Amino acid sequence: MSRPDTIAIVNERAGAGAMADTFRRLEHDLEEIVGRFDVAFTDYPGHAIELTRDALLDGYARVLVGGGDGTVNEVVNGWFDAEGNRLSESARLALVTGGTGGDFRKTVGARTRENALRLLREDRVVPTDVGRVTFRGEDGADVTRYFANIASFGLSGATVRRIPSFKRYGGGIAYVGATLRAMWGWRNPVVRLRFDGEPGPSGPMCTVAVGNGRYFGGGMMVCSTAELDDGALTVAILGDLSRFELIRMTGTIRDGRHVKHDKVSLHDVRTVDAEADTPVYLDVDGEALGMLPARFEVLPAALPMVR
Repeated sequence: MSRPDTIAIVNERAGAGAMADTFRRLEHDLEEIVGRFDVAFTDYPGHAIELTRDALLDGYARVLVGGGDGTVNEVVNGWFDAEGNRLSESARLALVTGGTGGDFRKTVGARTRENALRLLREDRVVPTDVGRVTFRGEDGADVTRYFANIASFGLSGATVRRIPSFKRYGGGIAYVGATLRAMWGWRNPVVRLRFDGEPGPSGPMCTVAVGNGRYFGGGMMVCSTAELDDGALTVAILGDLSRFELIRMTGTIRDGRHVKHDKVSLHDVRTVDAEADTPVYLDVDGEALGMLPARFEVLPAALPMVR
């Protein structure tokens, strides 16, 4: 019997363990749509990067991702070599609903089980942009990572470092709890930005989100105008907001109305350079990975995706 052309990379621990049950309930439907497929389960942080590289080098034509935004991020990072070249020119990526964070799938259109299965049946492959960020790692060395959804810094970076304490509550509730914890004693850092090589805004900033997708933090549409295939990144700057202003703004960020606030601005760019004189931490697709200085850039149409 020949090997299947599809592999599912599944993080059973995603969604506080809910992904294991989600995937079991989806297996029959998935096999009905894509035929026989192999399954690889992740065992530790970063494992999905390795599994994806192995799958692409082994010639799989379709990779299904079962997990949250962190799992999707790892799979995307496994798609490219150190120079940013795809390991496969023909393989495509598809999402399976599940995980604690599901912000990227909202932009893709796979919010629910039914949405995700419909996209798989249609099997419409769209060349999709990917973000790349080079930043200072915890050990002081430069690190490069790819992101499918949003990379941000400021209060969001402080928040993501506190999410493990709240993860058992899931998605949006975990993010709200971690944000409130991070806000205790928070001061907006002074940040200097450059857009496409030219001087950009500078000054105290609460959070700066560099978006390929639109949503972060469990459903907040912070980069409300971002498109996955426009060859640009959408930068949302939440400026020198007080804690009271930020709390009042939370509801408006969920539906995109925050852009009307005079301390919020959106910018479409291809590259962003950010630096600060004090430690400012990053959140890359929901993962706590490093700090400024950082350079963000878009790789247009870099990832064939079913959406």
